[in-house]
Amino acid sequence: MNTFNLKAFWVIGWMTLLISCSDTASNELADNALDGGRYFLENCKQGDFKKANIYLLDNPENQRYLKTISNTYFTLDKEGRQQLRQASIQINEIRAIDSTQTIINYQSSMDTVPHQLKVVSTPNGWKVDLKYTYIAK
Repeated sequence: MNTFNLKAFWVIGWMTLLISCSDTASNELADNALDGGRYFLENCKQGDFKKANIYLLDNPENQRYLKTISNTYFTLDKEGRQQLRQASIQINEIRAIDSTQTIINYQSSMDTVPHQLKVVSTPNGWKVDLKYTYIAK
């Protein structure tokens, strides 16, 4: 393989890597409050807390709440986690506080207790603020 072919191979390889990474990042952005909340809840239900973290407003308090949710999830037995993965989420109400903050009232088919989730607009898409969920009881 001559030098030109080797350089072309590396350039194509790096371009492919960069394109695939940028496509993944753009697919993970939530374009609206409902998607931000839904993606977060769905990933928590599936036990994918790494991906759920993508849709979480980044601050230490929210990270602690997510860790608590994760720990609770993994204390469930196999059947309990399976039931949670198969549960549906029912959106009861979506209420915009303003153009950058929305409250989603929802419940799981596994319980009858309604929950609230605050979703805020950021430069990196819509993110869940768990502080509201845990403090605003």
